[in-house]
Amino acid sequence: MPSDWPIISYFNSGTATSRHILSQLEFVAREQWYELYRHKEDGSLWRLDADDKYQQRFLVKIDNAETWATFDATQLEQGLLLESRGGLSEDRCKWKSCESRAIQRSAFCVVHTYEQGVRK
Repeated sequence: MPSDWPIISYFNSGTATSRHILSQLEFVAREQWYELYRHKEDGSLWRLDADDKYQQRFLVKIDNAETWATFDATQLEQGLLLESRGGLSEDRCKWKSCESRAIQRSAFCVVHTYEQGVRK
């Protein structure tokens, strides 16, 4: 059930889990670099990044059908990045003048790691 699904998750179409998730969704629309899906049972809306072999794909729950294509998921993606790295380290971010703590397995805080294109 979608109520068990996280609000945001990584999506790899080559996995059995992702194929199972897609089987529960119906395609609604494509706009820009995103696809909109509706859950077949409860009607919840889900945005999936279009398939691109160079980019990490995310599946994001969408609340507003009017603004699904312009919804900014940056904070959700940064939260998932922080979670996937195991949280914050004791070190400070190496970015000039940044006082934030670095994330695990990075020399930078979550914002600066994300700004460099790291998503996982």
